[in-house]
Amino acid sequence: MNNIVIYLLEVLAIVICLIVEIILYKKNDMFDARIILISILIFMGIFGITYIFERPYINTKKTINIEVGTIDKIDKPKTTYHFMDITNAIKQEGEINFKKTGNYELKYVVNTLIGKYTKKINVNIIDTQKPEIILEGETQIRQPYYIEYSEPGFKAIDNYDGDLTNSINIEKEVINENEYNLIYKIKDTSGNISKQKRKIDIIDDVKPEINLNGGNNIIIALNTDYIEKGAIANDGKDGDLTNKIIIEGNVDTKTEGTYYISYKVKDNSMNEAIKKRIVIVKNEQDIKTPPEDNEDIGIIFLTFDDGPSSNITPEVLNILKEKNVKATFFVINYSDENENIIKREYEEGHTIGIHGYSHDYGTIYESEEAYMENITKLREKIQNTTGYSPVITRFPGGSSNTISKFNPGIMTRLSKVVIDNGYKYFDWNVSAEDAVGAETAGEIYNNVISGLNKSQRNFVLMHDFEKNNAIIEALPKIIDYGEQNGYVFEKITWETPMITHRIFN
Repeated sequence: MNNIVIYLLEVLAIVICLIVEIILYKKNDMFDARIILISILIFMGIFGITYIFERPYINTKKTINIEVGTIDKIDKPKTTYHFMDITNAIKQEGEINFKKTGNYELKYVVNTLIGKYTKKINVNIIDTQKPEIILEGETQIRQPYYIEYSEPGFKAIDNYDGDLTNSINIEKEVINENEYNLIYKIKDTSGNISKQKRKIDIIDDVKPEINLNGGNNIIIALNTDYIEKGAIANDGKDGDLTNKIIIEGNVDTKTEGTYYISYKVKDNSMNEAIKKRIVIVKNEQDIKTPPEDNEDIGIIFLTFDDGPSSNITPEVLNILKEKNVKATFFVINYSDENENIIKREYEEGHTIGIHGYSHDYGTIYESEEAYMENITKLREKIQNTTGYSPVITRFPGGSSNTISKFNPGIMTRLSKVVIDNGYKYFDWNVSAEDAVGAETAGEIYNNVISGLNKSQRNFVLMHDFEKNNAIIEALPKIIDYGEQNGYVFEKITWETPMITHRIFN
């Protein structure tokens, strides 16, 4: 019997007795003892019945939702019976695993006058917390177009499922050709979904490449016609830009002198490339060789040995970038921390040459096998770093070194072995002396410019090892001098003719 019904019957019994007594009182102007007794008996009867059949009141919902792992037990609900608190007397039956989601049943049992009373409730252990996605690195990345995207890393942790990293799904959301989002999504076993976003900006910071038709340096006879052969421009991202080349400069073939023709082009990202052609107008009798044989006259090849270094090489690269000059770096073994410098040299268009994994003369010049192992080991490392396999090398100490005389004839043999193995080696004909005596920027500058000659290809030896701070001050002045005096700067390539010293061993 429902407790509310029981309580209503008790109230009704009292009301009936009061009504009967009021009626009798009005009729007889007195209370009849029998009527009072009957009323009392009726009330006692109804009260007795309701008292026996009254149910306990257990203050709890039929269904309870509990977040997984938040508690380890459910307290007994407050329970009253016959207007008394009997919470401590009720029994709780049923097992619940609070660390595992699912539907469970609990029973609360109370002993009453007519037997046991049982109330069942449903307990749902639920998981409503979303997994957490943690993105390593930046959430907005500027990505050069020429480098394949490398994921910095991510992980996903869920309060219930634990590590969900391997279940992350990555979707690419394209915004335009230069922007896209990477959407990281994860759903846990309870259906909770989390998302994170990483924005990728595709940037183009590489200048186009201009190749001149004909020679970079041309000598023509006085009073002849100058025929502009033009140039070809290509950009790694935008493709052929030849039609966008702007040619500036004039050649007065009636007047002897040196003239400059400038070729400029910008790609769609406004990176500008500039290349100059030197045109020398001379009297015909002063021209000793045909014009086509003079393409390399007045070229300067800046070369740097013994790098990379963490403090000097980046500054050298900054100067070269500012001056729009390409150079050649003959590198030695480098640390993981300096690997990004090697990548930068390659990405900015410089030539990476092999100086040797080791610079120890006693080890590398012990035998032909030892030397080839020395450069092969570094070649493989450079290839793993950049994807480029260098074939340009420079002997430590140069091919003219006499430090290797402990092994008679080694340099004579090696000069042939390296070529037979598909390499070209390069010495120098201009030295900054920055490794053997020149201590100031002024000394380095004077050593270089005094060795330059427009009638030759100028291979300049410099160094970018640690603490060679003087080269940072001297380098921009050397470049300015070259440009102001009609020289052109180039990097060494496979097509560059070798320059070698006389071998003394």
